[in-house]
Parts: sequence; structure tokens; C-alpha cells
Amino acid sequence: MNWFIGFFLLLTTTLTGSIGALYLKKAMNQMSELSVANVLRSGAAYLGLFFYMLSAVTNIILLDAFEYSVVFPMTSLSYVWTAMISVFVFREQLTRNKLIAITLIIIGVFVLSQ
Repeated sequence: MNWFIGFFLLLTTTLTGSIGALYLKKAMNQMSELSVANVLRSGAAYLGLFFYMLSAVTNIILLDAFEYSVVFPMTSLSYVWTAMISVFVFREQLTRNKLIAITLIIIGVFVLSQ
């Protein structure tokens, strides 16, 4: 697998995992109480599960094509996407500590990719 396809799959894996979590959070926010019946009636829960499954499939493809010791740490980029999504969708604060953590994750991913 060439690096461009690998990069695209890594981006897809991490972004769809974060989007899956976003929709599951939205589903939980829409429910008055957590129950199997409410989850089964929630379109947002289905979307969240779909994006999580897509993330898992692309992750499996990545793990088949590249070394585990490189791919798995790179999936930490999902934390970066999640932080960005939480700022724009849920209006959460992007604190100094979060920025430091995001910077360290990006540096770590870059170092691993070399």
C-alpha cells in the first residue's frame, strides 16, 4: 500500500471514529433516560455506530498493511479531531493544557511517521 492511501485511511479511521463518538454523544443528549428502547429509536445512535464501524474497518485495513507499532499510536489523532469537534459542536473550551496535549500528539505522530 502506498503512503497516500495509507494517509487517507489513517485520516478516515481517526475522523470517522471521532464523528461516531459525536453522534453517540448527541444521541445520549436527546434521550430522557438511557434504555435499550431509546437507543433503538435513536437515529443519532445508528449514525454513531455506523461511523464507529467504518472506523474499525479502515483501521483493520491499516493494521494489515502497516506495522502495529506505527499504526496504533497514529490513531491517537482521533483525540485531536475529538477536541476540535467538541469546541465547534459542543462549545467546549480549548484550554492551554488541551492545546499542549494536541501539539504533543501531532509531534508524536510526525516522529512515528518518519
